[in-house]
Amino acid sequence: MSTPAALFREALTAHRAGDLSRAAATYQRVIELTGPERQEHRDALGNLGVLRLTQGDVAEADRLFQAGLAMAPRDAALLDNRGIALKSLGRLAEAADHHRQAIAANPGHTNAYSNLGVCLTEQGDLQGARRCLERAVALAPGSADSWHNLGKVHEGLGDSPAAIQAYRRAVAADAAHRPAWINLGTILDHTGDSIGALAAYDAGLALTPTDAKIRWNRSQVLLKLGRLAEGWAEAEWRWTGNAGLAAQRRPFAIPLWMGEDLGGGTLLVHSEQGWGDTLQMLRFVAPATRAANAHLVVETRAELIRLIEASWDLLDLAAVRPTLLPLAADFPGIGGLPPADAHLPMMSLPGRLGVTLDTLPGASVPYLRAPEDSRLRWAPRIAQGRNGRRLTAGLVWQGNPGHWNDRRRSLPPETLAPLLRRADIAWHSLQKDGAPVTGLIPLGPDLTDFAETAAAISALDLVITADTAVAHLAGALGRPTWLLLPYVAEWRWMDDRPDSPWYPSMRLFRQPAPGDWPAVMAAVGTALDRL
Repeated sequence: MSTPAALFREALTAHRAGDLSRAAATYQRVIELTGPERQEHRDALGNLGVLRLTQGDVAEADRLFQAGLAMAPRDAALLDNRGIALKSLGRLAEAADHHRQAIAANPGHTNAYSNLGVCLTEQGDLQGARRCLERAVALAPGSADSWHNLGKVHEGLGDSPAAIQAYRRAVAADAAHRPAWINLGTILDHTGDSIGALAAYDAGLALTPTDAKIRWNRSQVLLKLGRLAEGWAEAEWRWTGNAGLAAQRRPFAIPLWMGEDLGGGTLLVHSEQGWGDTLQMLRFVAPATRAANAHLVVETRAELIRLIEASWDLLDLAAVRPTLLPLAADFPGIGGLPPADAHLPMMSLPGRLGVTLDTLPGASVPYLRAPEDSRLRWAPRIAQGRNGRRLTAGLVWQGNPGHWNDRRRSLPPETLAPLLRRADIAWHSLQKDGAPVTGLIPLGPDLTDFAETAAAISALDLVITADTAVAHLAGALGRPTWLLLPYVAEWRWMDDRPDSPWYPSMRLFRQPAPGDWPAVMAAVGTALDRL
């Protein structure tokens, strides 16, 4: 009969080989054959607890760790592992306390410092987490997990250079550390290094070629770099690689349109994502209709319908007159939508049509126009507001606060002060929400849909706007538009360019450094002097 020591070695060998069933059974035999006085008994309890954690049986793991600690209350490994179990059970404060006890029992226990850092991160104590994780990497410079967790803390503290360095140390320690490659790519992208971000995503993709999150993130960088064909293809991973977009996925039973001739059938094109995305993509509806040889049904937001109907000829849709429908009442359900032979989310249009930088802006601009009755109402109102000044200008400084990048793209109202001090311009607010700003003629309450906003914009000499739907609307109307961009902008505005291939009448003003809106305002002021 095997001795307890031999049985424990047998269990450990199976555990390391990944034969968890055999390892668990053998650890259990060791526990049954020995008493609390034997080291093998305590070690088997601890290792079986780790194995149960791996299998997701956290409650059983916690029971085993407690049993071990009842015999050896200062065992650093058991204390640390019970902390991991408690964190998985949502008991963060107790988990952190166990990691602290593990450190007290063994000040050189690297994992305990790292695990305490993770707990403190989740508790919001980023400075405490930083100190723990810095100690962990000092003790074990080759720990990829500790470097990765330290990178997340630095990112939370707003120290992007330190975060980048930590993520680089993580992948240097373990080139197969997928989360570190993703986070490195993300922070490089958010700090303006598109080439570096793409390299990081490519490294992650080499490890897991079907990783939806990496492929979605990669699509945004490819599009920003102007590699549109690759970017459109990768963007199809949005339905599994981006949680917010996945929640908008529609349960259609009909197939996706892949660019084929539908022989006179029906193609349903449906809006997705934000208002600006739809305004940007409307130019591709007519080419899709021709390519599909189909009757077209367009499902979109109700606030856009009157604007689209006024623009049939500019959209090259006057002859076919697609059916326009508001979003399904149960969106993202499909209740009430008519039968169709194929469907396509609107942001997939340019990919299906093979749009490249060489073929943008993709249609004649302007491709939208305000309804005539709206234009006749707004023209005298804007003219009256001019009051003898040389220019009439519309301002938008804030977008949807729920947008993932809103804290970077929106401007605090006080940033506008240098512009509003100018007496040569009649400033009008196109902002629908928020408190009134002194020095602006408020139009927002009367901008009841996009047709009304389009009519107001059409009567203005200039629109100056943050990255919101108004930017797309003004650009699609062909109106002079100055776009105020953060240091790192969304993919559609690309890198470094002062113009936009999407909208020929648009001029881009970018922050020269993160958060530097005063420099943007100064550049706009200089441009107004020269206008």
